[in-house]
Amino acid sequence: MKAAYVNHLGEVDEIRYGDLPDPVPGPTDYLSEVSAASLNHVDALVHSGWFPTSTPLPFVLGRGLVGTVVGAPVGGALLPGQAAWCSSLG
Repeated sequence: MKAAYVNHLGEVDEIRYGDLPDPVPGPTDYLSEVSAASLNHVDALVHSGWFPTSTPLPFVLGRGLVGTVVGAPVGGALLPGQAAWCSSLG
């Protein structure tokens, strides 16, 4: 997958864009084909270290996305092919 990501906390010029391994969803996770993702002030705060999170490095930037469900947990509310919005902060 293509993504904006960081290998360590720091300055904006350390943000990378490139290929990363495709995510492997767990048994309760959804997998989406992303149509659009947002980068905002929260990403800047997390990347700079001003807003600590438990997200391990390296990590993909972007707290929200819209896309199409391509994988869904058994009994999940959404089905493959449906449009979805999500936020990684809940």
